[in-house]
Amino acid sequence: PPAPVVIDGEPKFKIARIIDSKLDHQRTCRLLYKVFWLGYEDTEDESSWLPATELKHAAELVADFHSAYPGKPGSVEIFNSYIS
Repeated sequence: PPAPVVIDGEPKFKIARIIDSKLDHQRTCRLLYKVFWLGYEDTEDESSWLPATELKHAAELVADFHSAYPGKPGSVEIFNSYIS
């Protein structure tokens, strides 16, 4: 897999795309996104669920996801409320 990119002193891995969203009412950030990691294809780590608050750097991918899947939980507006 590719090495992480360092953003604000923290290692960040590149997201290839967002593949799903869900609401989890037991978490502080209820809106979660399933991300597909670049370079981890066909491994057990190829995707994982992340809270919207951890995806500020991926706002364009979130917008693309909601444009393609408007019926999925969340929206660009709700996402923006979590990252602002």
